[in-house]
Amino acid sequence: METKINGELTRFEQLVDDAHGNRLIKGLNGRQYLLDNDGDAALLNDPIIAHPLRLNQLTSLVEWLESEGQHIDDNLQIHVISPTAVEVIGNLTTGGQRPRYVEVKAITDDINFEQYLDQEAMVIMLQSQFEENKDREIILKVVSNLRDETVHQQTDDGVSQSVQINSGVASVDEVMVPNPVKLIPFRTFQEVEQPASKFIFRMREGMQSALFMADNNQWQVEAKKNIKDFILKLEQDTFDEIRFPVIA
Repeated sequence: METKINGELTRFEQLVDDAHGNRLIKGLNGRQYLLDNDGDAALLNDPIIAHPLRLNQLTSLVEWLESEGQHIDDNLQIHVISPTAVEVIGNLTTGGQRPRYVEVKAITDDINFEQYLDQEAMVIMLQSQFEENKDREIILKVVSNLRDETVHQQTDDGVSQSVQINSGVASVDEVMVPNPVKLIPFRTFQEVEQPASKFIFRMREGMQSALFMADNNQWQVEAKKNIKDFILKLEQDTFDEIRFPVIA
């Protein structure tokens, strides 16, 4: 490949994209250059990390900081991007880029919020993707014991719903379902405390039910704070000090 440096054509051996979509080229001399929109290349005194290390646990991140990070750059920072993503970044380079050394992505399942599910799917979701608490048990009791005809007998004031459910071999109970309910889904790194959120629980004919988020995504703020606190504690335990700042 050929491109221009200072108006002159120069040969390069490799063209790559970094994680931000920047066009990087590697010269025959082993140095990195950044392509602009006109196809000209600018030498990068501080090479960009085109392929950062990818991890899935916060403890692995601190292990990397202990083994490699502290030898790379004293100015590394830890950026909590979202409840499921953290990255280790360096200072801005002379080319206006910021090296990214590590990406940490939480392993989480997709949860079927805001869509009506049949009885079996809702029971499985509640048991496998939510922590135990009082409101989860109430909803599980309602959903698990619904009969096809009972949702026709529900009462609904727009806020809460009551429904008749099977409570024994031959008996039927009237249960009031509170709204909103407070539930704790698994939505962030497993190592940190999962934030609770308010949900609106709704039922309709056909033994279908749904959970609608009702906290304006405030759980994300709490989750990022939990991640930050967890990393800071790991740093303190590992280095006896907060060596790398955490931005959340």
